[in-house]
Amino acid sequence: MYSVSQVKEILKDGSVRMGCLASACQGCHASMFCNNKDDNEFVALNPSKVEIEEGDYVELYMPPGRTILSTVLVFALPLALFPIGYLVCKAALPAQNEIIHALAGFGAMALAFGISSIITIRHKRRLMPSITRIVGKGGDSEPSTK
Repeated sequence: MYSVSQVKEILKDGSVRMGCLASACQGCHASMFCNNKDDNEFVALNPSKVEIEEGDYVELYMPPGRTILSTVLVFALPLALFPIGYLVCKAALPAQNEIIHALAGFGAMALAFGISSIITIRHKRRLMPSITRIVGKGGDSEPSTK
């Protein structure tokens, strides 16, 4: 998946603080889940050492596998572990009421969120988008995101 963003700051560790373009949100269907609604900045990598300057517009690449992995970790894993926790509790404690079984399911969901947080923190740099090329210089008008 490719997108265009603006370079806000080049950080000392070689990563780059990027800013979302206003036009990038217009066609986005994930705005409900966006964690950048209030803070439209995020960090990207520059593994190819593209010669960028603050204000440049660059193309970012996020391999589909990374977005799929993030989606699975955040949404699918907790949903998958709820019934497992529920059914394991029901098998282990059949005499208990449904509330206890449901709480075990929610506990399994909490475990899944913990697992996804640990994986995201440990692999943060691998999950970041990377700069592929410059599509406009700082003084240019905002380039089209299409």
